[in-house]
Amino acid sequence: MQDKKQAILKGVLKLVNRVGFYHISMKMVAAEAGVAAGTIYLYFKGKEELINELYTMIVSEFNESVLDAYDQDSPIKEVYRAMMSRAVLFYLNNKDYFSFIEQYTYAPFLFKENQEQNFMLLLPLYKMMRAGKKQKMIKNLPDAVLLSMVHGPMNTMLKMHFARKTDLTKAAVQNKFYNACWEAIAAHN
Repeated sequence: MQDKKQAILKGVLKLVNRVGFYHISMKMVAAEAGVAAGTIYLYFKGKEELINELYTMIVSEFNESVLDAYDQDSPIKEVYRAMMSRAVLFYLNNKDYFSFIEQYTYAPFLFKENQEQNFMLLLPLYKMMRAGKKQKMIKNLPDAVLLSMVHGPMNTMLKMHFARKTDLTKAAVQNKFYNACWEAIAAHN
């Protein structure tokens, strides 16, 4: 049973990235997943619930990967670099997830509970930044401002990588990117 549910979620992921949220039907999902259309309704009430559950699954996997690099006993700059590396690597290894998150984040049918999940996607970075502010290693700016100085550039770099305008798999490119973002948020005493 769980295999069918996973097949359905993977089918939706492929379809959303291929045709967008608004153009998929449950019939298309069933065909992509290799299940009968009625089978989908054993697991999900409808398309919105299915898409929201996929989002929740991706957020959970992302956070697990990135938070694994969070070590409160390490210097904040090392924690920042480890977490950014994990975040970039996660999306480099899961391009479909990146594309889905990009579409989903601003979709109007984001369920209220998933608006909180949207915050959870960024929780690892918030956690690191708040610790850095306490240590006076990161500028004392609002979290949203700090986040925009790290998360926004990361999204742009990933888009450029996927468009083959840069190569984020190269250590030199990663170092320059991580250092530039760190300089943007680091407190200079």
